[in-house]
Amino acid sequence: MNRNLKGQFAKGTSGNLNGRPRKQPHPICDDQVRRDFFEADETLVPIVIGNRREMVPARVAIDKQLIFKAVSGDPRAMAQYYKRKDRFIVEYVNRQLENLRLIAESEDRLRQFPEDVTDEFKRALSLLKQTIDRHYYPI
Repeated sequence: MNRNLKGQFAKGTSGNLNGRPRKQPHPICDDQVRRDFFEADETLVPIVIGNRREMVPARVAIDKQLIFKAVSGDPRAMAQYYKRKDRFIVEYVNRQLENLRLIAESEDRLRQFPEDVTDEFKRALSLLKQTIDRHYYPI
């Protein structure tokens, strides 16, 4: 490669003999992005509670920060908090209703076919009944 006194290449020649490299395809797929997100979600971050420093997952720190902002009067944080609370309540109630439906169907089966029901089925029904929250009233 010949250069002139100013260090420039001669006209018609290039300092990059191989040319511009080809674009590499982006190796990240949706599954990888999802895995990375949930991995970062569980990353431990330090927070201060009282006078102690604790390491908690990032999702817990974000939830605490949202609540602190809502308590301090931030209207957007309050709206986000109530939206999340309502969603969680609806999910919880739907889960409880589904369990109650399964219990009712199972008890009907017990009444209709008592000789066909196994002890394992009765244990599973007992465990399902224990999942019902008798003290929950969403008000």
